[in-house]
Amino acid sequence: MDLNSATITDNTLTRARGVAHLIEQVCRFAYEDKRPEALHSVQWSALRYFSRANEQVRTVNGLAKFLGVTSAPASRTAASLVKRGLVTMRQSPRDARSNIFTLTETGQQILLEDPIGKVAHILAEMSEDDLCRLAAALDEVHSKLLS
Repeated sequence: MDLNSATITDNTLTRARGVAHLIEQVCRFAYEDKRPEALHSVQWSALRYFSRANEQVRTVNGLAKFLGVTSAPASRTAASLVKRGLVTMRQSPRDARSNIFTLTETGQQILLEDPIGKVAHILAEMSEDDLCRLAAALDEVHSKLLS
């Protein structure tokens, strides 16, 4: 991606940076609980992943791919959730080198307090048109970041 493209004016780039900073702040404020015992944003992401993913990919490698990280940080995140009693770990029947993670009842209960739920409720108050435009814009940004 050419960030010095002649088609992007300084004014447009300044506005775009402002929007990017606003997105960062929204994400940061979504996880308002900063106590030492609070879950970190990556742990919330992992819990959501383990709650939705099918069994074949509820592994460290599946989590790593989902989070866009290597297996070491994904493994540490999964281990922290096991230690907190939010997920259990059992050996995969397909691959003895791999473990399958499953939410515990406590993990399912804590997901009811997921900070993303607050953001979803705020977004649900938007008009359908505004929500669709926001979704399309963020989807485009996401796709370009992945390419």
